[in-house]
Amino acid sequence: YIYEAKLLIVGEAGAGKTSFAKEIENQNYQLRYNEKSTEGIEVTKWSFLLDNQRKFTVNIWDFGGQEIYHATHQFFLTKRSLYTLVVDNRKEDDNLYYWLNVVRLLSNSSPLLIINNKKQNRSKEVPEQTLRGEFKNLLASLATDLSNNHNLHNIIDNIKFYIKQLPHIGQKLPKTWVKVRQILESNSRNHISLNEYFKICQKHGFTQLQDKLQLSQYLHDLGVCLHFQDNKNSLLYKTVILKPQWATDAVYKVLDNQNVINHQGCFSYADLENIWQESYYADMQGELLALMMKFQLCYPVPYSDDTFVAPQLLSQDQPHYDWDHSHNLILRYTYPAFMPKGILSRFIVVMHPWIESIGEENKVDKQQSVWRTGVVLNKENTRAEIIEFYGKREIAIRVSGKLKRDLMTQVTYELDKINNSYNRLKYQKLIPCNCPACKNSQNPHTYQYHKLLERFANQKLTIECGNPPYHEIQVFNLIDNAIDIRQLISKDKQDSNKSINFDGNIQQLVFQLLEQGNISGDFMTGDHTTNQSRNLSISDNAQVTASGAGALSLGNISGTVANTINQLPTSPDPDQPGIKELLIKLSEAISISEDLDEKRKTKAFKQIEALATAAQNPTNENMKESAEDATTMLEGIVSKLPAAAALVTICQEVLPAIAHFFGHENLH
Repeated sequence: YIYEAKLLIVGEAGAGKTSFAKEIENQNYQLRYNEKSTEGIEVTKWSFLLDNQRKFTVNIWDFGGQEIYHATHQFFLTKRSLYTLVVDNRKEDDNLYYWLNVVRLLSNSSPLLIINNKKQNRSKEVPEQTLRGEFKNLLASLATDLSNNHNLHNIIDNIKFYIKQLPHIGQKLPKTWVKVRQILESNSRNHISLNEYFKICQKHGFTQLQDKLQLSQYLHDLGVCLHFQDNKNSLLYKTVILKPQWATDAVYKVLDNQNVINHQGCFSYADLENIWQESYYADMQGELLALMMKFQLCYPVPYSDDTFVAPQLLSQDQPHYDWDHSHNLILRYTYPAFMPKGILSRFIVVMHPWIESIGEENKVDKQQSVWRTGVVLNKENTRAEIIEFYGKREIAIRVSGKLKRDLMTQVTYELDKINNSYNRLKYQKLIPCNCPACKNSQNPHTYQYHKLLERFANQKLTIECGNPPYHEIQVFNLIDNAIDIRQLISKDKQDSNKSINFDGNIQQLVFQLLEQGNISGDFMTGDHTTNQSRNLSISDNAQVTASGAGALSLGNISGTVANTINQLPTSPDPDQPGIKELLIKLSEAISISEDLDEKRKTKAFKQIEALATAAQNPTNENMKESAEDATTMLEGIVSKLPAAAALVTICQEVLPAIAHFFGHENLH
């Protein structure tokens, strides 16, 4: 039985997180003044006995609070965890809302306790009831004074109580899992190869590849080891890191290195050899550098074989460069409630091949148009300026040159991908007006992108500009002028057995049009600036259906699936997906999977339709049996996929929830 969990301690630098971690482990620990702040992440173990005398093990992760470390939180704030947010009452700005939002976004709303650390007999009021109304995962706010351990016993009792309530506690584990884990933990090495890990599993009864990978992912979530499975061709996939602290220390040694800081984030292989000179880093520099790139903490400089840049350490000063203000495309991202830190630095890493150089191409150090909060890209004689204004919770984009719309589409695609990596992050895209009064203005009237889609879907084809003289503008042209719709359409052949996938919010517009019967034959889009039109032809023999599964489906298989799913009730809680939302998510993943051929997609959709039918009467025993068979069939289909396939990750999340809905707890 599993009696183990991860306890994560977060908060601002100097709030008392390290002292709190030490006092959990040893309640007689005496606080040391001016105790050194955690650099990166400190990982320790703590255990206590349950009423049945079983040992409960807690993996404590103490996170450094300095801003330089924030960008890596997304890789360690996991599920199967309890969170404690330590607040220092002496500080006016304790970033309380920032940390509550970070935990909610990155940990799928895992439970959280606020630890209100009183200092110098000063008490800070935490608006617990107000916060609990907004953050459903907030359990309680508990006060202490870490200098004298006041109320510490009560806090530890609360931690014990809530950590025992985590959903996975008490679940049965195969004995083979326990044996393999014991061998991994008793290994004195920091890492082993994936092949060696597979051999250990094989020796102790594992036969299926997916079971071996499921175990390493499970241990990853618990904080026991690190194994990144999203790219099977990477060095990280081929390595199982047995000591997470070994890896995180290596990463933070680079970011904390004074020489790297003095060079505004630039470092070379020679620098890494000096930084990672200890014997336990020998022969692993490639893997550790891959880990930094995985975390989107650095990028290789173009035109150089030996230079890397950590964008969090770049200069804060915006360099001088010329800009052509005429005929710009302008777009803004706004974050109404909360903007995570690190979005722009991650974007810089992703888009680094097109960072514009000032002067000669081989002058790579300080000669690029990139700084801590902004970047200028240059691709095919087209330039894009992207600047983050964190205080305003905004990212501003303007594009100039020949292929403005193409580059804007790529920029928004990558920003959307980063934004969507956070669970339920709310953001808006603001589209500028292109009427005669606004067309060449640097401050045009703007429209919310989703509102334009909503308006178009309700057959309101025009909208009035908010600036005098209040021109009427074609809604579709506003969308198409900013983002090239052709690039949002997949290249699938359009026949009766294929799907045309629409990425992003544009798919919702198409679904609405289909449901209202507003698309048939040709899909026309007009470009008011060139008087040209483009066609999206739908073959005459195809049956067109509106699929809520994330694709414009041609043929009747996906259509009947969508119709059956759509008969199910929608979950009343947007943060808790119901069976309808789970089936939609699964259908979408299958429809766009590149790892499934059409025959297996057809089989998968058949099983999803069976689940949707059973969900209409889930208490009926025959229906429950049908659902169990369908879930097992889906597991069989997915088991034949590469372990790193995106669909495998989706199924690991969705299928257990579906099994739980039908009461099949034995399904995994």
